Amino acid sequence: MTIRDLEIFIEVCKTKNMSNAAKNLKISQPTVSHAISQIENEYNVKLFDRISKKLYITDVGLRLYDFAINILEQFQDTVIFLQGSSTAHNINLGVSSNFSSQFLLEIIDEYEEKKGDIKIRVYVDSREEILKKLNSGIINMAIIDGDAGVETNIAEPFYEDEIYIISSNHSDLKEKPVLTHDDLKDKKFVLGDLDEASKKILFSYLRDKNIPIDIKYICQNKDMVLNIVKSSNAISLGARSSFDDDEIIMHKVEDLAISRTYYMVYHKEAFLKKNLKNFVQFIKGKFKEQE
Repeated sequence: MTIRDLEIFIEVCKTKNMSNAAKNLKISQPTVSHAISQIENEYNVKLFDRISKKLYITDVGLRLYDFAINILEQFQDTVIFLQGSSTAHNINLGVSSNFSSQFLLEIIDEYEEKKGDIKIRVYVDSREEILKKLNSGIINMAIIDGDAGVETNIAEPFYEDEIYIISSNHSDLKEKPVLTHDDLKDKKFVLGDLDEASKKILFSYLRDKNIPIDIKYICQNKDMVLNIVKSSNAISLGARSSFDDDEIIMHKVEDLAISRTYYMVYHKEAFLKKNLKNFVQFIKGKFKEQE
């Protein structure tokens, strides 16, 4: 039994049809049938009952399906880990998706230019997935917002990003750099990729001011948030570092302050490596200059 056999078996379980499994995997149906028979004959088990040309998974098949899913996930993690450990890249950096892409490119480009022998591989993903990659060893450093869930690692704050209300340059708020809570009444909100702490602060503020919370759109894609705001009277929250767009207006709220702190997170042992230590110091220095 091979990893490929398990991939084929999983696809048959999902489609409940060998022809469809073959089509999805872009292989022949005899290849699919052979893989299933190979497992059944090798271990003297029955994975499917074949009744009236239909497939019904057996109890053994159900158990194998659970094992196969786990095995494939671990195998894929192993491949990613080995790729991440390649000597072609000295630093494997994970970055949460709400970090400024402009800042990220500046960090990588400037550091690689400064250190000609250093290559950095970057993984951009959700905060949760970045922490998983750090804990599993796929990356050796992370840039994330907030220090929750990093108790077993070293977390150093390096940048505080202010959160603003954003609107379009044709909205009725465009001439108001500072808003009052009354300005937020009857507004529809676009809720984007924002950390939980910032959401709680906003919602608590609106409740305290007796302003109904009308969340009209919930988006995980920042471009979608921007397009909706630009094309309507809806408003949203956005980080100061994330928006450089002539069609977007940023507003402070006179009695509301929201910010999120970004941290560099790494294992204590990893910091002993000179490459990573120099990189951390470089980021600290770069963002100190911007204060």
